[in-house]
Amino acid sequence: MSVSDLQKLGLLRPESEWDPKHTRSFVPRLLWMCLVALGIGGCVMLTLGDGGAVSWIGLLIFLVSLFFFVLLNMRSVNTALRNESGHDSDE
Repeated sequence: MSVSDLQKLGLLRPESEWDPKHTRSFVPRLLWMCLVALGIGGCVMLTLGDGGAVSWIGLLIFLVSLFFFVLLNMRSVNTALRNESGHDSDE
């Protein structure tokens, strides 16, 4: 989807409200990289396991890393929204 498509759907703020100073991510980069590496490792284990026990362990590792990856990013969005709402109340 393009930015114009997202604006037409009402999912983005108007460009006048965009703030280039607040583009920081609240996701801890090291934790994010570890979860991505675990997920990729789980996929490799799924492939190399050939349907055996290693495949099932790889699937478990992948699913756990995916769960925590999503949780981490959802918490990051909540943190950003909390900071934004606190920032707006100061003005």
